Amino acid sequence: MNSEKDAVLETVLESIAIRGVHETTPRRVADRAGVDGKTLRRLYGDRYGMLVTATRTLELRRDRLLAAVEEVHRPTTVTGRRDYLEAVARALLLGLDHRDLLVRTELVANARSVGGLEVETRGLGEHDRAVVAEALKRVGAADIELETERLITLLSGLAFELVYPHGAPGGTADRVLRHHIASIVH
Repeated sequence: MNSEKDAVLETVLESIAIRGVHETTPRRVADRAGVDGKTLRRLYGDRYGMLVTATRTLELRRDRLLAAVEEVHRPTTVTGRRDYLEAVARALLLGLDHRDLLVRTELVANARSVGGLEVETRGLGEHDRAVVAEALKRVGAADIELETERLITLLSGLAFELVYPHGAPGGTADRVLRHHIASIVH
């Protein structure tokens, strides 16, 4: 990618995080990024192209985090298996980067209202399920299908709590995640 496209993409992500999907328009992004509409169309085509690129960027960031987990963690002991599963969960939560997690939540929550984006975000969910199922196999979980659904549901709840806090004390999400993982890997 070139630096102009990277800078505009960061503006798209920032706009989604601050204003939401519906208020992230090509005109607003172009104005905020300091480019003209022609440049924005050249880089992304249209609004849908901007949002798809944002979704794919988050996928790439998640995939990089997951690749790093695979390099570092060797799930051979109980502690190692717990650490591995926690690292996978954190990677799926985009490393707990608040802005990217907020952008992902906005994209998923509004996918149906943006023509065609539902397919992209469904792909995010399917990939997450596959990653969780594979991680659970690696740690020797008893009921892969059930535990996959439980962990995906937990991650969705944690993502929502991290993006839109409801007054839980700091660190609660970490404790909940660790407690759930300990109930899977023992």
